[in-house]
Amino acid sequence: MNLNCKVLFILVFGLSSGLLGSLGWGLSDSVQSSDSPGELEKELQDLLSLGMAQSINLEELCRLASLYLDLGYGLYVDQEKKIGAFQEGARLAKKALEQQEASADAHFLYAANLGSATELQGVMSGALTIQELKHHVRRALELDPTYAPAHHMLGRMYEELPWFLGGDQDGAGEHLKKAVSLDSHYVPGHLDLGRWYLSQGYEAEAVREFMLVVENPPLEKMWIWERIHRPQARDLLRQLHVVEREVPQLCDDDCLR
Repeated sequence: MNLNCKVLFILVFGLSSGLLGSLGWGLSDSVQSSDSPGELEKELQDLLSLGMAQSINLEELCRLASLYLDLGYGLYVDQEKKIGAFQEGARLAKKALEQQEASADAHFLYAANLGSATELQGVMSGALTIQELKHHVRRALELDPTYAPAHHMLGRMYEELPWFLGGDQDGAGEHLKKAVSLDSHYVPGHLDLGRWYLSQGYEAEAVREFMLVVENPPLEKMWIWERIHRPQARDLLRQLHVVEREVPQLCDDDCLR
């Protein structure tokens, strides 16, 4: 199978992540995470039992919104349960923005939860939804230009959207590369950067990113890496007929321009 056919096969029949499919766990250091799904659910229930869903505290609202994002992405399987988690996460993040508009975390959590819910509901193509998501992701980056998950999300949007809704393959690559340059341990960014390289025909660069995902456990949220990111990277490597740790020669800088 030649490179173009192989890439097309993987992108169409492989592990497509959708517009926002790898965004679970995308949070800045100011929002801490639990180490396992069981701890995550327990923390959520503990916070809810304390009435935190009615809180007006920014950090508490962002923490709840991040828990719903992680659970919806990494643990829940039932689609209605996933949608419900994302919708509640978006509601709480929006409430956090009402308390403090200048919160990069709140803007990102609102966009990530809302985008994930609407994508599962099949309404992601709506121009108004797209513009709302872009507004909040860009605002997060205005507030914190080093926010790796926001660069990741904007890159995914640029990659997946058609040109008439703002799609931009060059912009996608720039933001995905920026995300992993800001945080070399940011596994979702490496996974989606590999997919982007593959879509552009740069197989060696894609393999490098998938290898990084497989061979370098993240510093946090190991359970999401074990359940989702590492298996997806391994499947993509197998579809490329690459043996793990066999990294082909990379394209030089000139051919990537």
